[in-house]
Amino acid sequence: MKFPYSGNYQPAAPILEVTFISAAENRRVGPLAGIVDSGADGTLVPLRYLTAIQAPPTSEMFLRSQWGERRQTWLYLVDVQIGRLIFPGIEVVGDELSDDLVLGGDVLNRLKIVLDGPQATIELVS
Repeated sequence: MKFPYSGNYQPAAPILEVTFISAAENRRVGPLAGIVDSGADGTLVPLRYLTAIQAPPTSEMFLRSQWGERRQTWLYLVDVQIGRLIFPGIEVVGDELSDDLVLGGDVLNRLKIVLDGPQATIELVS
């Protein structure tokens, strides 16, 4: 599966379409545009999407941003779907401050990805 980079960012950014499924309620939201960020440890999801599907919170934690600020947040249990692939039982961060969905290493490390900057495409390789 090959996807174009998004021109909504400068420079253009690799984006994957992601659907989140509540592990408890079998409700779903998506597909949503997720920024591919191999430097992020975890996946950050705007809290409003997790609330909409009634994703169950699992634990409270502290998050430190790339700017060094520390804040308290919650992890939520969801299944993550990218294309035909479904990854069950992923704990994602509910982000109440941002509208950006960031796909981090917890999801990306389950995929084989080719980022082709000159062609501005991202490819999932099977």
